[in-house]
Amino acid sequence: MTSIAILIETQQGVRFLVAATPREAALKAESVIAAVAQAELPVPVWVAGATSDMAGRLMNYLADVQMERVLEKAA
Repeated sequence: MTSIAILIETQQGVRFLVAATPREAALKAESVIAAVAQAELPVPVWVAGATSDMAGRLMNYLADVQMERVLEKAA
């Protein structure tokens, strides 16, 4: 049973991911974000989950993942 849905909008198109657990959702979303060129980051991300708290935690985590990639070149 799927409890988490993530939509990631990239220049190549929209990716819709589904997962049963927050960990699975994070791993899937990270793999999509990793494939996005650094110059195209950050990309819009929407998360819907079983609870708004879980969705918020995933949104914050994925924002951090993107920011780390954006700042890689600056370091």
